[in-house]
Amino acid sequence: MHVTLPVQREGIRWYPRICIEKYSPDQVQYARKHGEIPLLGRSGDALMHGDVLRSMFLRPECGVVTDEGNGVSAAGLANLACVLTGVGGHPLAPGRASFGVGSDGATEFDPSHGSLAPGSGESPGTTLYRPMDARYPVVVKPALIMGQATFAETEACFPWHEWCWAAGPCEPRPHHQLHSAYRGEGAVMMNRKAQPAGYGTKDLGVAWVFRTRIELS
Repeated sequence: MHVTLPVQREGIRWYPRICIEKYSPDQVQYARKHGEIPLLGRSGDALMHGDVLRSMFLRPECGVVTDEGNGVSAAGLANLACVLTGVGGHPLAPGRASFGVGSDGATEFDPSHGSLAPGSGESPGTTLYRPMDARYPVVVKPALIMGQATFAETEACFPWHEWCWAAGPCEPRPHHQLHSAYRGEGAVMMNRKAQPAGYGTKDLGVAWVFRTRIELS
């Protein structure tokens, strides 16, 4: 005898909200002079850190932009499966995450996308992947992940229309190509959001802090 049992339908929901804090040249210069910015980059220059900027100023003088939602890539879903099973792939690990920003807001998201700028292609003037700030990403509570990356004065100076969270098996470095940011070691673009309206154009001299809050339910 065939018995049909009641079906309980549940799923895992990944939902991000982003916030871009835009600090003016005056604020950046003041932070360089008076802020505690201990982390050194490969060139020996002190890196900007969003936590430092936020602690020094009441608000970003150039404003704040928020957005929410995205699409999870097929490679991102496969990577999550590797995390759950331990089979194959390159599971996520602390300190190996990065954010990417780009100018291609016209190409709608497709799960097959493997990098930003799928329509025009990655280039120095249209895409940049940057490691997250020190101490990020962080799991605030079991179902809440916080990420942050600070794009300093000369970084990603182009119109921002898209973003992604990327991960790989080695420490990333700033680069306009995802593959090269992880030195060819199997990077994965977890998600992508294309925003035709855009988040603004980043100019030289300003620092933008890109923050993401991802809720799992």
